[in-house]
Amino acid sequence: MSAESRWSRAAAEFSRPVPVATLRLGGETVMLAASEAERAALARRLGVEAVREAGAEFTLRPRGGGVVSVRGRVRAVLGRYCVVSLAPLDEVIDETVRVLFRPEEDGEADGEADGEVSLDAEAEDEEPYAGAEIDLGEFAAQTIALVLNPWPRAQGASLPPEAGGA
Repeated sequence: MSAESRWSRAAAEFSRPVPVATLRLGGETVMLAASEAERAALARRLGVEAVREAGAEFTLRPRGGGVVSVRGRVRAVLGRYCVVSLAPLDEVIDETVRVLFRPEEDGEADGEADGEVSLDAEAEDEEPYAGAEIDLGEFAAQTIALVLNPWPRAQGASLPPEAGGA
């Protein structure tokens, strides 16, 4: 899937496009908060019972050549059900992010990028973007999707020993 289709696929859910050309050279802070309708759409997309809160705070710094450094936090509160007891619970997400958005090169759109992969844990992640803007809302939504717990469990919930639980 190209970066363009990845970014445009869910634009209606929580889209906050930022034109790269309008960013201040010294950097700027952007705060995002999902509306009630956006949270409902995100819940459907994520396959969770509810998104009670979703937002982010990012500091954006242009680095030239269309490259933008984005650092900040993505926060969300998701309504979930425990996979053991089916008790309702809230999953709190508070994720620190550091990423470099880079303009997509012609070969990257077709999966032909041939760069080296960095395994430095301190290095910023890199994300290609197409066009003249980056969608910070979609980036926040993807971050939530990546870190949500696939098997939410209420505190103290355990399977009976005969079911293989501890």
